[in-house]
Amino acid sequence: MVEKLQGYKGVLQQTLLIEIEKEREKMIQVAREEGITSDRTLQLSRSIDQLLNELQKVSLTK
Repeated sequence: MVEKLQGYKGVLQQTLLIEIEKEREKMIQVAREEGITSDRTLQLSRSIDQLLNELQKVSLTK
């Protein structure tokens, strides 16, 4: 049972890392086009923060 949970945790971490990277690339592109203080850039930044918080929660879970 514990091994299954660890496997699930690993998959979830990888999925979150992929999503974080996609959002980061999007944010960089939007920042280049609209500026670093544009609403879209800031929205993407907040989205990345939420994903990072989720990743931290998953990583701290035993």
